Amino acid sequence: MRTVLSKSNLRFFLIPVLFLLFFVRCDEDEIPFPHESFYANLALDTQLGNMLPGESKVIDNLYYGVGGLIIFRVDQNTFLAFDRACTHEATKECLVNHLGGNTYECECCGSQFQIIQSTDVPVMVIQGPANYPLKQYRCFFNGTNTVTVSN
Repeated sequence: MRTVLSKSNLRFFLIPVLFLLFFVRCDEDEIPFPHESFYANLALDTQLGNMLPGESKVIDNLYYGVGGLIIFRVDQNTFLAFDRACTHEATKECLVNHLGGNTYECECCGSQFQIIQSTDVPVMVIQGPANYPLKQYRCFFNGTNTVTVSN
């Protein structure tokens, strides 16, 4: 009886499969953005000005992330944090500025971003050349007065 897959045929089948497993990556959706380690405790009453749901606040401290932070309050107990650096050119020089409402614009390339009241997809690019939304960081509210942001 003849074997359908001999050792040599099996080798020609397994080599491409192993190549795919070792060298093909699945993280194409990740934003190409520099990693900056930081940890920030922000007081709701002083540093964030007792923001109301739907409001955002720019934190200019360049020690937080690449270009500072944007804190957005979704509801009474949920906050979101984003880096101010534009995702088109993620540098300390290309920061997004508040245009009004929940819209931000990069001072270098003119990309515009809109923060929406959703925890699923909280930022949209509404005008390029940026292809990715603003970099989001972990954010936790302790329920009384402190918002903690970290990377």
